[in-house]
Amino acid sequence: MNEPDKAKNELYTRIKQLPSKPGVYLFKGASDEILYIGKAKNLKKRVSSYIQKQGSDLKAHTILEASETLDFIEAQSELEAMILEAKLIRSNQPPLNVLLKFGQPFLYIMITSSKIPDIKVVRNQKLKGSYFGPFIEKSSARKVYDFLVKTFKLKRCGKKIENGCLFYHMGICSGSCRPDFDLNAYIERIELARLALKQGHAKFLTSLKQQIEEHNKKHEFEKSKELYQYYQAFERVFSTLDTKPTTLNDLVKKDIWILVPDKHALFLFSEREGVLKKQRVFYSPYLTALPHDAVRPDGGPKVRVEGNDQDIEPEYLEYFESYYREIASPATILINFKIPDDERELLQEFLQTWHNKENPVSIIYPEQGHNAGLIRIGVIQAEQVLDKQGSVPHALKQLLKLPREPHTIDCFDISHKQGMFMVGSCVRFTDGQPDKNMFRRFHIKTVTGQDDYASLQEIVSRRYTKTRDFPDLILIDGGKGQLSAVTKIFPGIDIEIASIAKREETIFSHRLPAGKKIDVKDAAGQVLIALRDYAHHFAISFHRKISQL
Repeated sequence: MNEPDKAKNELYTRIKQLPSKPGVYLFKGASDEILYIGKAKNLKKRVSSYIQKQGSDLKAHTILEASETLDFIEAQSELEAMILEAKLIRSNQPPLNVLLKFGQPFLYIMITSSKIPDIKVVRNQKLKGSYFGPFIEKSSARKVYDFLVKTFKLKRCGKKIENGCLFYHMGICSGSCRPDFDLNAYIERIELARLALKQGHAKFLTSLKQQIEEHNKKHEFEKSKELYQYYQAFERVFSTLDTKPTTLNDLVKKDIWILVPDKHALFLFSEREGVLKKQRVFYSPYLTALPHDAVRPDGGPKVRVEGNDQDIEPEYLEYFESYYREIASPATILINFKIPDDERELLQEFLQTWHNKENPVSIIYPEQGHNAGLIRIGVIQAEQVLDKQGSVPHALKQLLKLPREPHTIDCFDISHKQGMFMVGSCVRFTDGQPDKNMFRRFHIKTVTGQDDYASLQEIVSRRYTKTRDFPDLILIDGGKGQLSAVTKIFPGIDIEIASIAKREETIFSHRLPAGKKIDVKDAAGQVLIALRDYAHHFAISFHRKISQL
């Protein structure tokens, strides 16, 4: 038995030995790197389903093809498993999990954990400290920040001036520039700002009022007067901000998820005062039409009912969970796909626990009434977006400035380890769907040492021995250098070639010589990234096999 077969047998044996308990499973590569993390009510049943479905399920095939080993962690309950899964995915960022790229659409107000804490407006949560938000209305976030800094005199200029800086004399700077800086008083004001952000302005005003009364009882009138000035200022600013939504949770009263499987699309709308607004749309070749058991009563798409642990978790639920790992959910979430009651209840409990929400979260598959009407509107709007955008080939034509729509796309990638065991792969997608019959793997035969350019030239030349073999678009995993190397082997041939640089997610071609940044929210961008990543994993899995021979 050769080493790759032995490794797969060990993996399958490991799967058979899993306990029938809740927990988290981790598929790993040959170097023990984590490739995919999942959770299960019954570890043995859920993970065994990957073997049963690898011939018919693209996701199962991709994960098993790339994996060499499996680890698991038992949990006391499904909820504990789900929370552990979320923590592990967030910290490890496994390449085969759905990891949404949000960019920086929101702002946070943070208070640092340094000895002399600062209050800041930031776009991410990289620094250590307490974070409040996210604020989707950026102007409101800055108003709240400016108000807190001015009201509580929290600005720190970082200078050392005997009599204080200009901002100190304007009544804004905390006085940290002066030698007589009162650190304790400053920290008291920072804590008031923290309390205001943590409690929300209504609770904070109530708390402030109680503190004023307590100081009055103790005849501490100067302190109560200072707090009363804060109280009046807060009333003024928040009466203005209340007319506009501030945080994401204020803005979104309901989230509406619309799955359009035949278009490989998943839409997220928000509803506020009866008006739907498109927030995100996700495209993936894994979001395919499935065997359908549930039919929307309102004419929406038919969507399968998933069984607990008997099936691999569907891709649309991975997007759903990935989104809410980063963004707090509203109290009500509407969906046009059925989820079994026990799994739905688990999701609701997870969302409340993960984001420390006081009130419960409801996930509803509505069949009548106002909520069913919102689903119908969501379906109509999703169809309108897709119709306006056109097909994925049309979107790719627009993005790449092509003369015609690319219905067939081949993507090439090279894999090696320090120049050893050089191999290549080619995967073909037709209209956004993987065409496995057209997948190819290559041993590099003519290149010695590490030469990615020459290796790409070899496998691309070997792939197309006849003109009729050409796709509408050749996509190369790489940058300008890889693009140039492949273009040279087709002089005078009318074939469209592009390359996609992973770090910058930038696409290059002779029509886009300066490169164009891919929009990860766009259908065309998501398909190109999915295609590139698929080719990459396909090449890596082949490299692992031959390197162990």
